[in-house]
Amino acid sequence: MAEFVRTRDRRRFEMLFQRHKRGVLAHLRRYVRDPARAEELAQDVFLRVYTTKSYTPDTRFRTWLYRVATNVALNELRRPEHQQRLESMDAKAEGAPGSREALPNPAPNPEGALAGAQLAGRIHGALAALPENQRAAFLMARQDALSHEEIAHALSTSVSAVKSLIHRALTTLRREAAQALTESPEGVPS
Repeated sequence: MAEFVRTRDRRRFEMLFQRHKRGVLAHLRRYVRDPARAEELAQDVFLRVYTTKSYTPDTRFRTWLYRVATNVALNELRRPEHQQRLESMDAKAEGAPGSREALPNPAPNPEGALAGAQLAGRIHGALAALPENQRAAFLMARQDALSHEEIAHALSTSVSAVKSLIHRALTTLRREAAQALTESPEGVPS
């Protein structure tokens, strides 16, 4: 990347783009959940990469790239027209079937499938309701497999703050899962 910034060689940029486009797109899709909008945001990320003059080689390119992508995604989520109204998580789970990925459920009965879908809906809702930094740190750690140091750099915070953010996110998600399981009359069959 440092060589690209210095020379502006399009072939180098094309190599960077081909190597990282899938990861960046997947990262953005976890934030916006709209594939078309995620693609637009990915274009914005790579446009910023192409036009940057501020990259310094003391940072790993992948870490810097995910910092740019995370900032673009968080800016998108802050826009008023993209703010979603919070609804009851139960109402969303009972809503349009197929709008969420269901948890794998080996039980063949419909009640077990419904309970699994409701649990998945509640977990997705709890993840979406997390504060931005918690959600960003959690997704970068669990989905993008970034180290705590890389996440700290991407979020402009300390490693201990990243560990705390991930811990709080996990605590919230576990609490939501436990509550969903205790509220379910029959629980999720195993």
